[in-house]
Amino acid sequence: MTGKNNGITRRDFLGTSGALGAGALLASSPFSLAMGSTRKKRLVLVGTGVRGTSFWGKFIRENYSDVAEFVGLCDINPGRLEFAKSYIGVPDCPVFENFDEMIAAVKPDLVMVTTVDNTHDEFIVKSLNAGIDVVTEKPMTTTAGKCQSSVDAARTASAQLIM
Repeated sequence: MTGKNNGITRRDFLGTSGALGAGALLASSPFSLAMGSTRKKRLVLVGTGVRGTSFWGKFIRENYSDVAEFVGLCDINPGRLEFAKSYIGVPDCPVFENFDEMIAAVKPDLVMVTTVDNTHDEFIVKSLNAGIDVVTEKPMTTTAGKCQSSVDAARTASAQLIM
């Protein structure tokens, strides 16, 4: 190994590799392609800090808007929600301060979890138990017990967990 980074920063690498995982879930299944389905995946983002809005939100909207649409943004901070709508470029996207209300109201196909690390498991488990696919940033969570609850939910869910 030469020690050169070839002009790729750690931030660029993490953003791109994470987006590839999300892209795998956003792409239509072979079955729906065969059936000619053109329905976009309905995405929600929980956690609208820097990682949520830039690594995920804006990147997904700019690169996958043909197969995905944001139908909800969720955060406990109303100011971040309004900034996220503007920065991501989804001015008509509904915003929520309550995750359960958002899920019930918009019925997403995919939840993207970018909250503070110690709350990831809460949203992962709720989403999987509702049959909704989940993409979460790293770390998946902060304790072995929280990790186990996420793994247990993924094992019994009819949905996928992508990290």
